[in-house]
Amino acid sequence: MSRTKKFIIFSIIVIVLILISLFILWLMTMTRKLKFQVNNAKLTKFNLTNGSQLLFQLSLNMMVQNPNRGFGVFFDSIEVAVLYQDIKFSNMSLSPFYQGEEGKSLLNFRFDGQQLMNLDAEQLAVFTLEKLVDIFSIKVELRLHMRVKIGFIRIKLNPKVRCGLNLPLVSHGRSFLRFRIIGCFVAY
Repeated sequence: MSRTKKFIIFSIIVIVLILISLFILWLMTMTRKLKFQVNNAKLTKFNLTNGSQLLFQLSLNMMVQNPNRGFGVFFDSIEVAVLYQDIKFSNMSLSPFYQGEEGKSLLNFRFDGQQLMNLDAEQLAVFTLEKLVDIFSIKVELRLHMRVKIGFIRIKLNPKVRCGLNLPLVSHGRSFLRFRIIGCFVAY
């Protein structure tokens, strides 16, 4: 192979690498994370019976916002789990949907039922203290399988979203406590 052909091949490779680097740099600076926030939450039942059976009723309204211009997001699957002291007590799946560019979607969840909870002595003590004030620390976690399409490039992402909530038990007359909007942490 002649020196001219080697130089042309090398130049093409360098130009392609520079273009890919510029595209990645543009992607990193121009794209912003999706925003998730809990707009409203209502805990109407949260009680341990026989020391291990949790009876619960929780409803949530969550806003998903795509602040990006130029591309939308396809949510292929969303798994939602609700945890108390890092123990999952309920979960559900949402139907796939498309989130347009600079768009917002409101997601509504309702968790109602009972679950066996194996709380150790320390966790039981925390539950007892929270029961005294009727405010419970509950986490909501979302596992997402999504696709982003930018021009002809498709990127698959599987971020996790975590929302920490301190919810008053509404059924005990504490409805005067106003819920404040809570932003969630998104990890890619």
